[in-house]
Amino acid sequence: MKQSLLDTDIFSEILKNRNPQVAAEARKYRAQFGRLTISTITVMEIVKGFHKARQLKRRDLFLRSLPLEVVLDFDTSAGQSHLNCRVL
Repeated sequence: MKQSLLDTDIFSEILKNRNPQVAAEARKYRAQFGRLTISTITVMEIVKGFHKARQLKRRDLFLRSLPLEVVLDFDTSAGQSHLNCRVL
């Protein structure tokens, strides 16, 4: 398994913990790398979703859990280096 930047859809499925296959892959990934890798764009989209759904407690829990993950800044440099990263 290669280290990967997870997109918002995949990370959201992991948070929901409804799909056994996605959950199993996330556990394997965590076992190998220790933490999931997401971007600041994913953080923004997840927070926006919780806010829109008025799930402020879940939003706050999510924000408190961020130190457990790798959150990559997404800027112009990151946008130009897309060839070095596998996106799921």
